[in-house]
Amino acid sequence: MKKDVEREQPLEALKERGGPRSKLVDAILVLLLARPMKAAEIAEVLRREPKYISSYLSYWKSRGYVDYDLGLWYLTPKGEDYARQVAEAQRDEQFNEFVALAQRLMSTVSQTRNYKRGGQQGSEGSEVQSFIAGLTNKTDKKLQESRVSDAACVLQELKDKVSDEESEVVMELLTHYSKYGVTYMYLDQLAEKLKADYEWLLRKVRDLQSKGIVYIYTDPRLGIRVGFSKNVKETLSRCQH
Repeated sequence: MKKDVEREQPLEALKERGGPRSKLVDAILVLLLARPMKAAEIAEVLRREPKYISSYLSYWKSRGYVDYDLGLWYLTPKGEDYARQVAEAQRDEQFNEFVALAQRLMSTVSQTRNYKRGGQQGSEGSEVQSFIAGLTNKTDKKLQESRVSDAACVLQELKDKVSDEESEVVMELLTHYSKYGVTYMYLDQLAEKLKADYEWLLRKVRDLQSKGIVYIYTDPRLGIRVGFSKNVKETLSRCQH
């Protein structure tokens, strides 16, 4: 009975109760949904060192998410339930991203029509379309709506320049900007928000730096700061106008 109750917990509840909080672990468990695999196979697919993958598998075996037999790693019922929730959440996030982009495009069309007619913007056209839900609040709604619109514009500009994993980092930085108007975060903040493995995140940030999308600055007191590059800030400025 205890196992059945545990498997019914939503994804965030499982994470809070000591479930995986790393994107790498999520990737390993989702991969094992396909079939049992050797650690070396998983490492090859995810482009990680086999010893690195084995250490994660051993730890999550002790937590009841995976098991090992005859050279193969496989999901336990608990691990399978978690991995399916991760996969479903990822599909929802991708869908919401495309919905928001489509809504923004339609909003632009509505604004153009109203401008040509010389009339005021209607309520439908004036809705700011966000690539994430629930960013705005009643206190400074107008300002946040403007930031969300700017962030969606930047996301559209960058979407063909970043990989899926890099886009997670970019979207978190844009989300932070939408909420607070700040174009940088500290690496430990990013790791916590993304629930990501620190080494994986640092590699993604460096990849984004090499593409001229972010800068990295080490503050002696506060740690590693990651912010949008001058080029991206210029894009943001164009979006604001």
